[in-house]
Amino acid sequence: MKTSVTAFRDKFAERALTFLWNCWCRAGVAGTAPQSVRWVIDPECLLAFTTEVARHDARLFDEVLDWVATNGRWINAQRLSTIVERDHVGDAAVVGAVASWMSARDKSAKWRRLASRAVGAGEQRGVPLFQSSVPSAAQEPKARDPHFLRYGLLRGPVHARGLTRAVDMKPPENVVFKCRAAFGIGTRADVMAYLVCTDGGHPRRIAEILGYNHVRVTDVLASMAEAGMATMHAVGRTKHYRADRERWRPLFIPDESRAAQWVNWRPLTRGLTTLWREAWALDDTRADAYVVSSKMRQAMRAARDDLQRSGMEFSIEDDQGHVAESYMPVFVRDLQGIMGTMGGRRR
Repeated sequence: MKTSVTAFRDKFAERALTFLWNCWCRAGVAGTAPQSVRWVIDPECLLAFTTEVARHDARLFDEVLDWVATNGRWINAQRLSTIVERDHVGDAAVVGAVASWMSARDKSAKWRRLASRAVGAGEQRGVPLFQSSVPSAAQEPKARDPHFLRYGLLRGPVHARGLTRAVDMKPPENVVFKCRAAFGIGTRADVMAYLVCTDGGHPRRIAEILGYNHVRVTDVLASMAEAGMATMHAVGRTKHYRADRERWRPLFIPDESRAAQWVNWRPLTRGLTTLWREAWALDDTRADAYVVSSKMRQAMRAARDDLQRSGMEFSIEDDQGHVAESYMPVFVRDLQGIMGTMGGRRR
């Protein structure tokens, strides 16, 4: 069982890291994305998920730090905090350390507030930031970065390379960044991005998808309708808002040659986090086939609804017909399908 656990877990990490590399390269991280990105990028969900998964890839982690140093003005720190706290996505201690590191470079209050909210998340941890399937003494650095040490994380001093590019606003996957450039960092920009990319919806649903207060979203939608940027029609007792996409898409998404699908990143990253944490919690030196299969069945059941609400059209097999350890091949097959879809494989 040790070999099979290690194999599926390492493959999971490889595919998840490839997905993150693809997204971050499209957002401006130095590197060459091996695959195109079919999804509109959600900066805060992407960053939150990265703080956990990229602990398995020091190069990606530090390139993302470099990106935050260059493009951090496009991050909504309050929304990032909400996603970490409410959705339990990402590592709160790592988020705090990144915010602390940024507060020494960017004097805007948002990083200081985010760093303060995360104090205590890493109390008494004293663990290496970067993780490996084969722990070694070399993982603990001799010199320690004080920002990460404050949150109980051990790593060497950060040396940003300064190779990150400014976000290219033209590609359709970067439409959220473009809307934030036009409307500022906040609810209005993200609501506009959602309306441009979808058929719209009612305020409470949009607020849930984006992670904002529904009263604020309702006010934003009403003001957009008043300004002629959106239309409202009643569906029963509910108000449904949509934008004139033929009018606004050419402005915000001028390159229509490559389609980018809106994805509900909050349930996507919640579901992936559920699978990720259960997979890496397995003790591959002690757990037998039955225990591993049982744990991953529970994880998939917990993640299924979130994954299927993401809009990525994952195919997840019903586990009822598979007993005991016979479920494990089903889980591995489903996981491969999920990661393949995220990587851009069309069904």
